[in-house]
Amino acid sequence: MGSASNQGAPAAPLPIGRMKVLIAEDDQDSRQGLELAVRLLGHACAVARDGQEAWEMHQADHADVILADWNMPRLDGPGLCRRIRSLPTSGYTQFIFVTGNSDKAHFIEGMHAGADEYLTKPVDIDELEVRLEVSRRAVTLQRLGEEKTSALRRKSDNDFRAARTDPLTAVSNRLELTEDLELLASRVRRYGHPYCAALCDIDSFKAYNDCFGHLAGDDVIRRVAQTMQEGLRRNDGFYRYGGEEFLAILPEQALAEATAGMDRVRREVEELRVAHAPSVTMPFVTLSVGIAELNSASTGGIEAWLRRADTALYKAKSTGRNRVVSEGPVEVAPRPAKTRRRTSRQN
Repeated sequence: MGSASNQGAPAAPLPIGRMKVLIAEDDQDSRQGLELAVRLLGHACAVARDGQEAWEMHQADHADVILADWNMPRLDGPGLCRRIRSLPTSGYTQFIFVTGNSDKAHFIEGMHAGADEYLTKPVDIDELEVRLEVSRRAVTLQRLGEEKTSALRRKSDNDFRAARTDPLTAVSNRLELTEDLELLASRVRRYGHPYCAALCDIDSFKAYNDCFGHLAGDDVIRRVAQTMQEGLRRNDGFYRYGGEEFLAILPEQALAEATAGMDRVRREVEELRVAHAPSVTMPFVTLSVGIAELNSASTGGIEAWLRRADTALYKAKSTGRNRVVSEGPVEVAPRPAKTRRRTSRQN
């Protein structure tokens, strides 16, 4: 019943009510007797031949209860207890001394070291059962509390993410945009890094909705959003701005670079080959984009920046749609989309 077989990868979590008990005892007969008693009482058990070995085993696989002798080589019981109590862990380990020292002075010293209980040798099985039952109740309450806390944390994280995600497209929504823009403004003021805002609008979307219905329209919005997001860089921000409008925030990009990149995204949307309403001159669903730059020399702040992008988008709409227009001299006229191997029609 040596300790070698108990070392290795941590075991799977035990059911509530069953504990992991670690025995630290240098006397072989006492060690084997305690191990047998603990297993008969229904708990998992690991054994160590001294305090140092118990310390190493506990660090590898956190024990619920430690039964420790007082006098052991390398590291004695009080020293082990103090180390256990010094660990920065949220889980509490019940520590019980099992020793031949029965005087009050040892009892007080053990309590000061951080012990919870004190048993004298020879150990009475009934007394051991009582001490372990008290420990079991404390461990059970701790586990239930941890499970509840973990569930609440997961719910909080999920609620936080859901509140900042557009339910139709699964991209970020206006709430997250507002929060991100606050951080962005401070970065521009502090570091002067350039950003571009690309305001994007699905062309003649009302006509599409009127012709094919709102369910088909929702599907187009989802597909366009997915295509746009896949075409952006990993560090770019992407948000549903409202209705059929989307906003891309492009860090570390000047106008020319941002315009070229968004034109590539525009072509990807056109290459979906989603058939448009017959009343629209363009055969497929397309995208218009307006771009504005924000840098340390910009005036008017975030709102003025987005208004400039909106003005550029209006120009893209009024000059024929399916194009990218920037607030400056950079403008990309629409180029024919590549022919895809497969076509996609939305009815």
